[in-house]
Parts: sequence; structure tokens; C-alpha cells
Amino acid sequence: MADDPTTSPAESSPAEPSAAESSVSELSPAEPELNLQEPETAEPAAPPEPSVAATLTVEPLEPASAPLVAPTPTSAGEGEGGEWDLLLQKLGQWLNQNELQSLWAQASKPVTALAALVGLLLVLRIYSALLGALDSMPLVPGLLELAGVVWVVRYGVPKLLRSSERERLLGGLSQRWKAFRGKS
Repeated sequence: MADDPTTSPAESSPAEPSAAESSVSELSPAEPELNLQEPETAEPAAPPEPSVAATLTVEPLEPASAPLVAPTPTSAGEGEGGEWDLLLQKLGQWLNQNELQSLWAQASKPVTALAALVGLLLVLRIYSALLGALDSMPLVPGLLELAGVVWVVRYGVPKLLRSSERERLLGGLSQRWKAFRGKS
């Protein structure tokens, strides 16, 4: 069977160990391995120390006509730091590219809306505090309601009963509103 050329090496008899198996099987687990290499007499070389760049040069994308922020020399010396100079260069490039104007153009509507909202909240807080102060006084809320009812009965009802008076009242109110808004 071992002499048959049609059999593959996997089908060969297990009685014949391969060269790699025989070298592994000769060592027993109790026997220590022998180191046949000669000990090195020279010490291994130390790995090289990593270096840090002292300065970093950044070239501008396009030449600026007049820089708004000029870079300042480092106070610690030429060999140390450089982050502050790099930050100032980047800030100067950003200001020279007019990014601030385009950023304001994009954010002007939301900022205006936010300012209007804050103003409205402030007016409502003041108004509610005023009404709360008036409500805490004795007899004032009742007297103000009575004054409102008297005004409606005395001036509002007669002018709203006749159509000519209604049109004149509404025309007068619209003229006052246009005058208030500034449109004539």
C-alpha cells in the first residue's frame, strides 16, 4: 500500500512518522531544551529617541493684501513651543479671508430672532410683575374692572349700534394704527 503511486501522502500508513514529527517526538516534556546559540557579548543598541518639531511652518493658501493680525515672536525662545504662534497665524489667516463677514451674514437672522424672543420674554415678565403688584393691592382689581365696564357701556355700545358710527370708529382706529406704524 505504501508503494502504490496512486495513494496520497495522507493515506500512507501511520507507522512511518515524518521528519518533523520525529524531531518533536524525540524530545520529552521533562527534558529541558538546550540553547545552542552563543550568548551575545555586545549590549543591544538603545532605540533612538523620538524627536519633536520645534517649529511648524504653515504656508497661506492665497496671499493676503494686509494681514489683520501679525505673528508675534515667542517669549520663551526659538527652540521651545510655537503653539501660540501657530494659533495666531491661523487666526490671522481666518480674519484675512473675510470668513467673519460671511459667518455673520449666515447667523444674522437667527441672532435677530433670538434677541426678539429674549426682548418679548423680558416685556412679558415686567408686565406680569406689574399685574401681580396691582392684583395684590386691595380694591384695585375690582375698580379697574368696573372702569372697563363703564367705558364700554358709555362709549362703545352707542358707537357700535349704528353702522355709520361703526365705520367711522373703525376708520379712525385704522388711521391711528397707520400713524403709529409710520405709514400714511
